Amino acid sequence: MNGSARSNALARALFGALSVGSLLFTWWLVTSLELVKPLILPPPADVWVGFLDIWYGYLNVPFWNHFLASISVMLGGYAMAIAIGVPLGIFMAWNRAVDWVVGPLLQILRPIPPPAWIPLAILWFGIGYAGKIFIVFIAAAVPCILNSYLAIKQTPSELLSSARSLGAKPHTLLFEVAIPSGLPTIMTGLRIALGIAWASIVAAELVVSLAGFGFLIMNGYRNLESNIVFVGMAAVALLGLLMNLVFHRIERAMLPWREDQDNG
Repeated sequence: MNGSARSNALARALFGALSVGSLLFTWWLVTSLELVKPLILPPPADVWVGFLDIWYGYLNVPFWNHFLASISVMLGGYAMAIAIGVPLGIFMAWNRAVDWVVGPLLQILRPIPPPAWIPLAILWFGIGYAGKIFIVFIAAAVPCILNSYLAIKQTPSELLSSARSLGAKPHTLLFEVAIPSGLPTIMTGLRIALGIAWASIVAAELVVSLAGFGFLIMNGYRNLESNIVFVGMAAVALLGLLMNLVFHRIERAMLPWREDQDNG
């Protein structure tokens, strides 16, 4: 990283810290002056008490049980979205017949929000993990499909022409030209899908759940414990940020030339 890039990263971190600090200060000030009722916006001290309550076993369920319940549902649905969505998007772009068959179905189902599938998920899969994983899969599959489709469709024609002139067969064009060329776009789709999969965890855990961050948020709402709701939301936000940072490092390792272009 050169000096200019390092300075930009430092400035970005400082501005980020300033914005977050300003938000936390405003929260503390508003609640300290009692400008809103604690039920509407709990003070930071109440949220800390809620965190300790969850850490030591809110409704007799320890914090790590909630973490494992949510992360297992998210990873299961996300893995299914990658395993099905990426190949489907690639072959829709590569094979016109597949696009003609699957494309209209995707356009019909795409506008349906994931929570609308909850009743069917319960009927089809029951109230166990399968129904929750299905909801996350539905949410995450769309960006996997669309970005993979776009990645192949945007393959530069000169690359394909050059490979054909060297005698490349269709499978070689796909696996050694089109897919490597479109990998950055595919990875962007996977990053978007990761965020959507994690954001849908609350909807997924509306399918009768006894643990998880969605369970915490919904029970806090039902019991009028807004501090519990805030802790659940904060956990989802912080873990989502951590997963995005981890994914960014994986992306940098797989696509080092993209980092060089960004810094150039």
